Amino acid sequence: MNSPSDSIDDIISLLNKHYRPNSNQEQQSQQYQRPKPSIGNVMLPQIKQQLNVLSAIPNTYNNNQDKFKRKAASLNRQQQPKQQIKDTNLFQIPMTRYLTFKPYSGSTDIIINDVGYYYKFGSSPIKLVKGLLEENGFKESNDKNWTMYWSSCAIKSEIYTNLFAYQKVCHFPKSYEMTRKDLMHRNISKMQINHGFINFNFIPKTYILPAEMSYFLEEHEKIKNNNPVYICKPHASSQGKGIFITDKIQDILNKQNSNNSYVVSHYIDKPLLINNLKFDLRIYVAISCINPLRIYIYQDGLARFATEAYNSDSVKQNRFVHLTNYSVNKDSPNFIANQDPTLDYLGSKWSLLALREYLKLNKINEQQIFERIEDLIIKTIISVESAIFQACEMNVPFRSNCFSLFGFDVLVDSLLKPWLLEVNFSPSLNIDAPLDLKIKGEMLADLFTLIGIVPLDQRFSQDLSYVRNQSNYDFKKHQQEFEKYIIKETEEELKRSRGWKRLYPSDSSSKYTKYFESDRPLNALLRNYYK
Repeated sequence: MNSPSDSIDDIISLLNKHYRPNSNQEQQSQQYQRPKPSIGNVMLPQIKQQLNVLSAIPNTYNNNQDKFKRKAASLNRQQQPKQQIKDTNLFQIPMTRYLTFKPYSGSTDIIINDVGYYYKFGSSPIKLVKGLLEENGFKESNDKNWTMYWSSCAIKSEIYTNLFAYQKVCHFPKSYEMTRKDLMHRNISKMQINHGFINFNFIPKTYILPAEMSYFLEEHEKIKNNNPVYICKPHASSQGKGIFITDKIQDILNKQNSNNSYVVSHYIDKPLLINNLKFDLRIYVAISCINPLRIYIYQDGLARFATEAYNSDSVKQNRFVHLTNYSVNKDSPNFIANQDPTLDYLGSKWSLLALREYLKLNKINEQQIFERIEDLIIKTIISVESAIFQACEMNVPFRSNCFSLFGFDVLVDSLLKPWLLEVNFSPSLNIDAPLDLKIKGEMLADLFTLIGIVPLDQRFSQDLSYVRNQSNYDFKKHQQEFEKYIIKETEEELKRSRGWKRLYPSDSSSKYTKYFESDRPLNALLRNYYK
C-alpha cells in the first residue's frame, strides 16, 4: 500500500476537480449560481478523517484507497457533462441502496467474519441487539469506525457532534422530554392548555410532587368524600420500581418527607378486563427522522396481564392485582410463562395481534381502540417535537444520523378509551421467553431495515447536501431539487417498512398541523404531497 498521506492527497486532488469545474465554465455560470467551494477548504478535514479511518481497518479495506481514486475519476467523467448542460443543478437524486436485516435466531454460537460493519454499545450489552447485529455480519468495535451505536442511556453530545453521515445512533437528543414521567405530563399538560383539554385528554389527571403539592392537596380536598385512589411513581423509575397505590393521603405525604420526587396520578379503577384480569399494552413506536417528522407503529407488540383477579375493592397493596408490569408479575405464583410463540394467546403475556383477534371475536371494537391509540401517539410526539428538533439542529450534523425506538404503555378502560401511562426511553429487549424472541426479534430486524443503513461502497459517495441538517446548506437556493429528494427518501423508506406502519405523514396529516409549535417546511411538503 502507498503511504497514507500520498494516497489521500491524490484523492483530494481528484475530488477537487469534481467539486470545482474548469475556470471558464465557472465564470460563465457565476451570475446564476453560488461558486462551488473547493473540497480542500470545506470538506478536506472530513475526507481526510474518513480515509484515515478506512486505512486503519485491516484486511477488508486494503484496496479502498484505489477504489476512492476510481470513484473520484468516475464522478469527474459522469458529472461534468451534466454541469455543462445545467450548471445550476447541484442536486442529482442519487440511487442509494440499503442493508436488510433478518431476525435474531437466538443462537449463542455465532461465527463472525469481519466484513467491515461494526457496532458499539454505549451501555451494557443487550443480548438481542448483539445477536441480531452479529448474525447480520456486524462485529463489535470500540473504535470510531462503527455503523450502529446502541445505548440504553442518554447519549453524550460529543457522540452526536462527531457523527459521519453513514452512522446511526439509537436516540434523538432530548427525547427524554417524552420519556421522563414528570416531563411527559408537563408537556402534555401544556398542550391541553394551548389546544384544548378535550384534544389531549388521554393521560390521567396528574400531579408532579413536591412542586405541585399545594395544588394536589387543594384538589384532593374537593373530592375526598369520593375516596379517590392514587397511583404514585418515582419520576425517573422503570420496571415497576417504587410504584405504590393508595387511597390514604398520608402515604403520599410520608413519601414526600423522605425527599423523593413522585408523579401522582388518579388511578383508573374501571379497566377493560380479560378473564377477569387487568392488562396493559406495550406498543412499539419508532421515529425514523425528525426533519421531516416520520413516525411508525409496529404491527405487533405485547399484552401484559396482572396475575390475580381484579377487584376494585381489593387491598391496594396487592401489586399482582393492580400492576401489569412483567417485571412485577413474573414473581407471582400465578404467573404463566408462554413457552410456544405460535400459541401467542396463552399465559400472562400475549402478542398484540392475538389480543386484537380476541377483541374481534368478542365483538369489541378493536379498530376504534387502535385508531385512538395511534392518535395519542402522534400527539404525544408532537408535544416534544420542537425540543428534539432544536437539539438536533444544534448537535447532530446529518438528518439521517438518529432514530428512536419507544415503548408506549397504554391501558384501555371499560369504555374502550385508551390511556397513556408512560413512554419508555429504552423499552425492554429482554428475550426471557420464545414469544419475546419472536416479537422483539422481528421488530428490531424490521427497524434496522427501516432506518436505512448504507452499504460500505456508498458510505462516502453520497451527496451529503441532501442529508445535512438545514442550517448547513442553502435550502432556498436549491429548494425544488431538495424537495424531490425528500419525497423520494420518504417513499423509499416506506418500501422498507415491513412490519412497521407509518402514522405520520399520512393522508390525514393536516388535522395535526395546528398542534406543532412551528410548521416546518419539510413537514408541510409531505403533508401536501399525501393529501
